[in-house]
Amino acid sequence: MSKSPSTVLIVGAGPAGLVLAISLLRNGVPVRVIEKQWTPRLGQRGAGIMPRSLELFSHLGMVDDVVRRAIQVPLVRKYKLPEGVEVLHEFAMSPITDPTPTHPFLNPVLLGQDTLENLFHSVLAKLGCTVEKGTELVSFNQNQDFVEVNLLKRGPNGDTEERETARYEWMVGTDGAKGVVRKQLGLSFLGETRTVENFLVGDICVEGLSPKYWHMWGDASETLVSLRPTETRGLFNFIIAGKNINHAQIASNYDFVRECFKKNTGNRKDLKFGVMPWVSYYTPNIRMVDSFSKGRVIIAGDSGHVHSPTGGQGVNTAIQDSFNLGWKLALVARGYSNSSLITSYTEERLPVIAEMLDQTTKLLNKTFKGEDEGQWKPGGTLFQLGVNYRRSSIVMDERKTLEAAREAEEDALMEDFDFYEDEGKIDSYGSEFDGRLRAGDRAPDSSGLVKIGCAKAFSKSYQLFQIFNVTYHTILLFADFVNCEKVLQEIQRYPKDLMTTVVIVRRRKPAPPGSNLADHVFEDYDGHAYEAYTSRVCGLVVVRPDGVVGGILRDASSLRRYFQTLLVSQ
Repeated sequence: MSKSPSTVLIVGAGPAGLVLAISLLRNGVPVRVIEKQWTPRLGQRGAGIMPRSLELFSHLGMVDDVVRRAIQVPLVRKYKLPEGVEVLHEFAMSPITDPTPTHPFLNPVLLGQDTLENLFHSVLAKLGCTVEKGTELVSFNQNQDFVEVNLLKRGPNGDTEERETARYEWMVGTDGAKGVVRKQLGLSFLGETRTVENFLVGDICVEGLSPKYWHMWGDASETLVSLRPTETRGLFNFIIAGKNINHAQIASNYDFVRECFKKNTGNRKDLKFGVMPWVSYYTPNIRMVDSFSKGRVIIAGDSGHVHSPTGGQGVNTAIQDSFNLGWKLALVARGYSNSSLITSYTEERLPVIAEMLDQTTKLLNKTFKGEDEGQWKPGGTLFQLGVNYRRSSIVMDERKTLEAAREAEEDALMEDFDFYEDEGKIDSYGSEFDGRLRAGDRAPDSSGLVKIGCAKAFSKSYQLFQIFNVTYHTILLFADFVNCEKVLQEIQRYPKDLMTTVVIVRRRKPAPPGSNLADHVFEDYDGHAYEAYTSRVCGLVVVRPDGVVGGILRDASSLRRYFQTLLVSQ
């Protein structure tokens, strides 16, 4: 029996596991990450990175590296058959949208999962952590104090084996839909397997095809061939789908795949189909768990939900799982919160996953009817900017309560007052969102912040996204609407490393009393922060480490009540 120096064992080194490891390490929580396979995963796989994921990468300090390597979503060209040369139709799968002060990332980008995972590994290495490859979780058992695991470590060639038994305070399974953690934990995985809509997916080197466009022939109601350029020159990601395709037979032989390409793109002499780094035959499974944890064992990513690839939600949803879990598990592991906080992970994420499965399934149905154009529309829910936890038991929204009371007084009969009825229609993906910021929503960015007392022409301009971080709560104090001095004095009772305070004043306004206790004091030179975050009441906003508004509050006593739901007595 070995007693591990790590607090958390992460089983599986895909995006969910790697992001969780980064988050925990940044929070000072020792982790061990194991991966059954020795060879890295090849290929594009979940290549669509949504705007919300880019925002979260900025909180991890790695968004510039991601954007530098990624490519924009190219225009789609659909070709007329049977010749397959004439362009029948050209459209934007995701029309380019200019960033705004509150939304610096409004366009999805494309980056192969293999490249993305390499970036995660680089960040982990800087944090002193490497993934232990060839290490398999065989079994585990748990009690109220620890999780005991039995591991099998194999050499790179499979010629050596070593068994290990170790104990951890927590274990997180990010080992995918076929992994052992969910199965041995006994969690349900209810849903359906679609036997009609099948996909052949992979990467292939193609000569003679422009990398400026996403090329398509046919549609999935019969036969669809899709070839999308990647960040690697000459390499295209492909999808072959349709009811006229014997996917299993074609996938059995790479020559069959090449012949399928030739036949369904018009037998063009100018195209040469070459090496295929990976090919996979995919049958859509649409399933999810009814809980993400049991005791000291938790799951995230594909271990807890699988769905159609339509809409490009997979990797992004897994990343959000890990962001939601990471800060909570860190607080518990460091002794700042009770283990009951972990239950809010299931509470907040399950409605999001259910809505994601519903939306991607609708897209799947449309795709196989030939109605798949322009999936990523500007402002659409698939960008995940509307994902919210408004109904969570650990968020606190006093502004909503006060505004409801005031508006009820203004319209005593309530016959024409339907805002709060409409607000109930907002689902966990943000459909029907009317623009009012509520606790549980994504925390907006705000540009044009200047350190108070400095002329903008001679000072650096800041954004809130430069301050938000996975390691602390950010407390925003809008001086027009809150007693900053009392709030900042209240914050002194909490551990310093759990919070960062930001006082924001309107343009050309002086710093309020007590500002010397704040970490940052900014002048909202362009007015974007006040516009995004304030109304007529409640100028105290708590932004959680996962970039979500945890509280919209009135005063210092409200702040104390908010943190009483998260932290043990201070």
